[in-house]
Amino acid sequence: MKICIIFSICVLMLTGCTTVASQKMRAERDQLLKNYENLREENSELKLKNSITDTLLGKWKFLSLEIAESDVTQEVAEAKAALYALELKNLTLEFFEEKGIYHYRGRRGGTEVFGQWTVITVRYGDEPFPFIRFIRRTGPEMEQLLFAASADGRALGLPSAPGWHTARDMSISVTPDRLYLTMHGQMQSGPDGWVQSGGIRCYFERIEE
Repeated sequence: MKICIIFSICVLMLTGCTTVASQKMRAERDQLLKNYENLREENSELKLKNSITDTLLGKWKFLSLEIAESDVTQEVAEAKAALYALELKNLTLEFFEEKGIYHYRGRRGGTEVFGQWTVITVRYGDEPFPFIRFIRRTGPEMEQLLFAASADGRALGLPSAPGWHTARDMSISVTPDRLYLTMHGQMQSGPDGWVQSGGIRCYFERIEE
């Protein structure tokens, strides 16, 4: 009888140890998977930022402005954008690297801008969206230069246009020959994923040297 009791106790102790060991192994496995997923996401965002940075380097010439639907009438918004686009027709921007620091330089008539820039990503849901942050050194803020933002940050003075409080960083998209900078509205989730609502987009074409 004593032998049976001792045997039962040993079995219970072994089962308990096995359970603890299994739980520990599962916890370690889950942590490894989480670390791998985090590393994969970081590498994915890093590739995105590096790709945009490399493609952006060079000189760009302004092409046009496009304004999305807003609370004010579309005709008023488009008219203001078209008039301001005429003022930007001679605008050029240059993005370059110097001693490991990324700089921008711009000129529009007698107006010059200069400063530093960096590409960042903002994650909405599972998808990272690229933005560009301008750090002004001389001249007007990039938002003011590109979108004629007023003192309260409203683009082109439109009451419903996005302001600095919602678009301090501009979203960016770039191909080898086209650059798109957007002072965006709110991000909203839809059937096809996250999208930007509203906003004003500025188009550039690359200047071949």
